[in-house]
Amino acid sequence: MYTITVPFYDDELYVVEYNNEPYVPMRPIVEGMGMNWASQYTKIKQRFNTCVVNITMQLPGDKQHRDVVCLALRKLVGWLATISPNKVKSGIKDNVIRYQNECDDVLYEYWTKGVVVNPRKRSVLEELNQACADLKRDKQLASVFGTGLNEWKKVRPEHESKIRGLVGQATDLVLDLVLAETGKGKTTRTEQGE
Repeated sequence: MYTITVPFYDDELYVVEYNNEPYVPMRPIVEGMGMNWASQYTKIKQRFNTCVVNITMQLPGDKQHRDVVCLALRKLVGWLATISPNKVKSGIKDNVIRYQNECDDVLYEYWTKGVVVNPRKRSVLEELNQACADLKRDKQLASVFGTGLNEWKKVRPEHESKIRGLVGQATDLVLDLVLAETGKGKTTRTEQGE
């Protein structure tokens, strides 16, 4: 059996291979959303009975094997659609919406590609490219116009500071991608029935 640990905001979710198909342990998802496991378990068993399995396994961080209720990943979006954000407590509404909008995509990307690139972080590289282009443009202007040399001396530290900050963020992004790609801390393998 193959288990992938998937970081999702402050939670850890999982994708498990079962009969050559991806399944997701449901309790971490339900509790990550802030919802009551018992009531959602009942709904899952009633509405998705044909694609729910109990897998005896040891999730990462757990000390023993347990029966884990898992739903076929292909059905996760269907279950997420059964939850009305307007009918949950106001304190968890935003979290429920976040899970509905992103959770199934993130799990699918990890299952098929082994990594997910956060689109919010991708813009760091775009900002870095733009900052370098701005630096180059202003430097060329300053050298073409001798009168702009004093102005260049004023704006150069701002450009360099911005680029240093973006390089740090880009380095973190690349490191995250490398760690995810190599599986360091992201993927665990267990034998079925261990």
